[in-house]
Amino acid sequence: MSATLLTELLRTPGKVADACVTERDLPAIVRTSLIAIVVGAMIFGATLGTFRGSEQILFAAVKVPVALLATLVIAAPAFHALVASLGRPLPFRSVLALCLAATARASLVLLALTPALWLSIDCGTSYHTSAVLASIAYGVAGLAALGLLLRGLGDAPFRRLTTAAFVAVFFAIGGQTSWILRPYLVRPRTEDVPFLRAREGSFADALYASTRSSFEIYDSVAAPPSREPADAVRTYEERSAP
Repeated sequence: MSATLLTELLRTPGKVADACVTERDLPAIVRTSLIAIVVGAMIFGATLGTFRGSEQILFAAVKVPVALLATLVIAAPAFHALVASLGRPLPFRSVLALCLAATARASLVLLALTPALWLSIDCGTSYHTSAVLASIAYGVAGLAALGLLLRGLGDAPFRRLTTAAFVAVFFAIGGQTSWILRPYLVRPRTEDVPFLRAREGSFADALYASTRSSFEIYDSVAAPPSREPADAVRTYEERSAP
């Protein structure tokens, strides 16, 4: 792993983006980016897991980098197709290196924000507030990654449209992947901590339910009789919380 490259990812992302496009030092960029993604995402995930503690620390540390890398497996070819059709045609190896570098930059930003998240959780921040803080951290990291992608496209025609289309694809794929691998935060009162939750709808369903609940419109569903009393009723939002 190159310390110089890590510094460039944070301070001079344009230089790394240009190296990806011109195919300079691609092996070093790919190698360093993969290490940064795994290490940064693992530490951030482990910090999320400290909200519940015990085995959830390990579970979240494993699942956050897996979610990022699994998303890239599908999103990188999609970005390559978008760049070829709307922007500047690039070899797939350049696009892959660019996507990895952007994700690595996002992971480094998550790592930088981890102490603040850990301090918040350690001070007793509530479950929902912790989830909001984690979402904000993801948003900041995403903006950092977006900046590197835009620099990689340079002055190509439709570069903003290309980037916007890729963000939409990445959000859809990443959201569903993260949904499948949930939970990351687990309430302290939860007795058993599952590595994965039972499948309940999709990310789109949860997004729809959360939007409705923000307008104080709640969809109630009966809880499974094998886990709770037959007359117990929970909202979809409560069942699908991360």
